[in-house]
Amino acid sequence: MTIENDHNSETVFDEPRATDSALNMETVAASGLGVGTTINGRYVIEKELGRGGIGVVYLARDQQLLSKRVVVKILLEESQQNEWVRRKFQQEIEALSRIEHPGIVGVLDAGALPDGKPFLVMQYVEGVPLRSIMRVEGIELERAASHMQQIGRALAAAHEKGILHRDLKPENIMVQTHSDGEEQSKIIDFGIAKIKDSLVAPETVTAATVGTILYMAPEQLSARPVSTASDVYALGVIAHELLTGRRPFNPDSAFQLLEMQRAGVRVQPSDLRPSLNAAAQNVILKALAFNPKERYQSAREFGDELAKALTSDADVLDASISNRLSDPALPTVRTEARPTALPTPPRVDEGHAVQPSVQPARRMSPLMLALGTFALVFIIGTVYFAFRSKKTPAPAEQNPAAVPVNTTGRQLSYSLTVRKMRDNKPYQEPFETSGQEIFENGWQFWMNIESPQSGYLYVINEGPEPRNGLPSYNVLYPLDGGSAQVAANQRVESPPRQGRGYFFDQEAGTEKMWMIWAKEPVPELENVKGVANPQDKGVITNSMQAQALQDFFNEHAAPKPSFEKDRKRTIVKANGDVLVNLVELEHH
Repeated sequence: MTIENDHNSETVFDEPRATDSALNMETVAASGLGVGTTINGRYVIEKELGRGGIGVVYLARDQQLLSKRVVVKILLEESQQNEWVRRKFQQEIEALSRIEHPGIVGVLDAGALPDGKPFLVMQYVEGVPLRSIMRVEGIELERAASHMQQIGRALAAAHEKGILHRDLKPENIMVQTHSDGEEQSKIIDFGIAKIKDSLVAPETVTAATVGTILYMAPEQLSARPVSTASDVYALGVIAHELLTGRRPFNPDSAFQLLEMQRAGVRVQPSDLRPSLNAAAQNVILKALAFNPKERYQSAREFGDELAKALTSDADVLDASISNRLSDPALPTVRTEARPTALPTPPRVDEGHAVQPSVQPARRMSPLMLALGTFALVFIIGTVYFAFRSKKTPAPAEQNPAAVPVNTTGRQLSYSLTVRKMRDNKPYQEPFETSGQEIFENGWQFWMNIESPQSGYLYVINEGPEPRNGLPSYNVLYPLDGGSAQVAANQRVESPPRQGRGYFFDQEAGTEKMWMIWAKEPVPELENVKGVANPQDKGVITNSMQAQALQDFFNEHAAPKPSFEKDRKRTIVKANGDVLVNLVELEHH
């Protein structure tokens, strides 16, 4: 199988940087930060939360504050040799020290390990990334209004202190749910922030492209000077995605994105979500203006105006429909339309995913219409359905989350989105399947995975040829050391749909895909997820790691999980806290 990912959600560095090397057992040993290690006589390491190409993040307990949970971030050994990386790490500490706002993760302490590696101690946010609450049909308007207003005000607080984030995206915004049910947004990861009048490391005049491609403003993408309006642009992309289920642009390259930005948004937000009023749409489009001077100059103003527009009386109809859809006694209808396909220029690898990659793209979001007693709602729903939909799939086929939760073990459902290929060119519309049929060589596919439970998801491809006497493994999910944590009913697409997908190679055979769905992080898999980056391409080259994976799979070979299959998906269930399922895809 050919593994090709565009990795368009990872932070891009065009400055000299540390190499994104594969995580190996020697690196782990060199860090000296196993469970129970105490930092600065105070912070006791509990577990590793995530690892990227330049640093590692741990969950720890503060012994001086009644074992309060904190997050400790430490540079990897190889990152220490890179001056630019060291400087940005110190600037992250400076940025967080300048800002005091409930919507921004707080810094608690900083220092250096005995070997000289710097560390940063931050507030632990018990929550999920904003990406996890996104839905293909968009989230509730009032909920979106609350989050965008919170994020806008938090970002404005950073701007007032002379700090530009430069890497705003759903993965860098955490959502914390309080005991009263209220949700709090918190901005994290100021690792590439630009700081005015920095005391630690003054900025040079050299321009650089840093950030995440799909959320970059045009001037940032072109390595031109950035401003508060550049961060506002990223907020506009996030708002568009939060409300419609898709980003305003889904290009195949950075160059194509810049051209699309210049041409402007072609598919209006209200075309994707008809209940979105004109005021809200205009606020979003203003934030996405190509010219920075035409955007909101204040993140607070953008968030406040969008929240006001989303909660205005014009949205009463949308609220009425949403409320009725929440009534299980009422039937629902889903319909899906597909956007016009984009041209495919030569692909680039400027970016790739960091956090769980659940990124709706290249399709119009499903719209749910309730058949109610109110005539107006019924008429509008019927007219829209007749105009936009030629085919209405059964609700059970479209909503894996409707499956009863397995309360005594683990369960997930998966399907494949398959695109037929001829002479390396797509033909016919993609189709969804449970993966039981025999596919043709060269066809393209994506995996769709969902569960009514929360947990930790890992996807590993086992290649046909052994490596050093052991099975050859490739990490497919999570990408680039991002978190494996997945929220209940969160749909994971592997690879992200804006990417080129996976391809069945030209030799007949059976592709083996291991899915691991666990209640808690799995150490054997946490230790290898960092290789899913553009340089290592997911390949596990370390023999100790490969052996550990083989032992893990053998250990969980029995008893086998149970299956429920229909034409478009497979539901897998297993007792215990860890579900291990081998998916075998035959092609010729």
